Amino acid sequence: MKILIALDESDYAKKVVTYVASTVKPAANITLFSVLPTISSRLEKEIGQPLFSEKVVELKWMVSEGKKKTESTMEECRTILRNAGFSDDTVEVKIQNKLVGIARDILTEAEKGKYDTVVVGRRGLSATAAFVLGSVSNKIVQNIKDCTVWVVE
Repeated sequence: MKILIALDESDYAKKVVTYVASTVKPAANITLFSVLPTISSRLEKEIGQPLFSEKVVELKWMVSEGKKKTESTMEECRTILRNAGFSDDTVEVKIQNKLVGIARDILTEAEKGKYDTVVVGRRGLSATAAFVLGSVSNKIVQNIKDCTVWVVE
């Protein structure tokens, strides 16, 4: 069984991995996958005016810090799986920069990797925010093909 666990840098990610670790046998192959938000070159040019140059530096710093936090969270999640009996041979960590969109990048990885199951967390959007913005988990559930999806509360 091949499982893709889509994670971000939040503490909630550890809850998702803990659930999988307690539910799945350690013989499963698990990929911990995260898509990092990036600053597009177009946006950088648009806000690169002298008036906003400080903001560009601040945004780049935030992206860098987000990557560090994601790497740390992924390592903690790998440890949760190790402690549940998974070997290093069955757990892979993949972190990539956003290419198209977070949900679409997860869907692409799921299809490319031929995973049996994709696991995502459900975030606490209000009903209005979820209606207007949607959510990564909602987009994955609506668009996944030939794959089971677990949405962990």
